[in-house]
Amino acid sequence: MVSAADAQAFRQAQVGIRVLVERDLNRLWEQVWITAVSPERVRDLFLDRVPLLVERYGLDAANLAAEWFEVQRAASGVGGAFAALPVASPYQDAVEPMVRRTAGALWTPTPETMLIGLKASTGKYVLAAARATITTNTDRDPKARGWKRITSARACEFCRALAGRGGVYTEASVHFASHGDCNCAAAPEWDPSAEPVDVAAYRASVRTTSET
Repeated sequence: MVSAADAQAFRQAQVGIRVLVERDLNRLWEQVWITAVSPERVRDLFLDRVPLLVERYGLDAANLAAEWFEVQRAASGVGGAFAALPVASPYQDAVEPMVRRTAGALWTPTPETMLIGLKASTGKYVLAAARATITTNTDRDPKARGWKRITSARACEFCRALAGRGGVYTEASVHFASHGDCNCAAAPEWDPSAEPVDVAAYRASVRTTSET
């Protein structure tokens, strides 16, 4: 079983990656307003750069998650060899449409709202790589029972509801639902007595969030 302290340390490490993503977006935003001469040019620069950010930081998040999975597996005394594999963000194909959608703000009196939208979605897409790495490897590991949602003390009602189901999720039954500024993480569970979450209850809760 992953300790609460280890789970929160991992979640904080993932939040740290999100901070780096937002830092780079802020810097890019400042740069484009110095050099760009039109909304079209600003949009095109972000169309070029944001996919690279998702790929780069998504890989960092996935590699960190894969290493952490193996460390926690060994610390939990789980027998048998297992190599965790990093998983790319499942939202890579959503990056371009997201940038185009948020770029609509460039033709309004409040163009800065584009940056707000970019931060929320890009952070979500990056952290999705870590979440997918944990959930996918939990499904791959024959000794794993499932995965649990790890939240912060300030998590929203939606996240607390999903984390408070009292059981484990499986990759086969559900995906890791999240909203734009969600900083939750997934943690594997190897306790054979852990009960699975009722999927019907999960689906009722997930209606409150968007998939992209």
